[in-house]
Amino acid sequence: MNTGFYTNPIYLEHDTGSHPENANRLRAIQEKLESEGLLERLILQSGRSATSQEIKLLHSEKLISAVEAAAESGARTLHTPDCIISAQTFNAAAHAVGSVLDGVIEVAERRLDNAFCAVRPPGHHAENDSAMGFCFFNNIALAAEFLTREMGFKRVLIFDFDVHHGNGTQHFFEERADIFFASIHQDPRTSFPGTGFAHERGSGGGAGFTLNVPVPPGMGDEEYLQIFYDQVQPKLEEYKPDFVLVSAGFDAHRDDPLASLNLTERTFRELTRELKQLAEQYAGGRIMSLLEGGYDLNALSSCVQEHLLILHAED
Repeated sequence: MNTGFYTNPIYLEHDTGSHPENANRLRAIQEKLESEGLLERLILQSGRSATSQEIKLLHSEKLISAVEAAAESGARTLHTPDCIISAQTFNAAAHAVGSVLDGVIEVAERRLDNAFCAVRPPGHHAENDSAMGFCFFNNIALAAEFLTREMGFKRVLIFDFDVHHGNGTQHFFEERADIFFASIHQDPRTSFPGTGFAHERGSGGGAGFTLNVPVPPGMGDEEYLQIFYDQVQPKLEEYKPDFVLVSAGFDAHRDDPLASLNLTERTFRELTRELKQLAEQYAGGRIMSLLEGGYDLNALSSCVQEHLLILHAED
């Protein structure tokens, strides 16, 4: 498989200090892939910076200006204490969006079989006009919007296995049927951001095209995977997506410090295999994943390696 790996040194310059979402996450991933000989088998891509017009596909001018101004002014946070700003935050966030858009074009037009975007800051909590939960611009939501608006795709799936619910992504698309948002995450009564209850299923023309499956703290591989096979996979197959996007957060791992699930690499390996097969069955193999959470460096790098080994494998 021709698997693209998108990353860039600009992401390391989004300086969050000792915050859990810091540059060492990407360093750990790269070191792991290099040490295992996997990085050299991937197609390395540096990506580009998105234009303001591209970011405005979903985000307000108010948010774009606020992120840029905060970075230029020397502000330390934006909107919430969790969203730490540095001088290069706007540039890193805009580059993350541009890399993701490059990736979906390359996969859509079959120059790459699939791709993984090792970008930061992450995105799935970002709302239309507010930064939230370490996120400034919603990378995966912008990818889905670009696929439907600019490239003619009719049934884009976003599957989010980050331990925290992707509130921003859901809110962008909950009234639409052309983008199906599905998420398994820790029970919102016990986890940030407090959204993603099972009754949140979309509204209006999007009723039934949002699927939230909250799971209790402490859940391990066997029970989690059974829930995926019983409650989620049939809905994904029924949707028959023509492009598969994955919010790949690895913070449901048992070693992660910011959540309380008890998963191992096995779950992420099996989820990746099933999503790849779904893409092959309905979407001509078109699948791309984006890094979201994952804050234990050893667990994160190991999970990303397993994820990429499945994406890159010849079937």
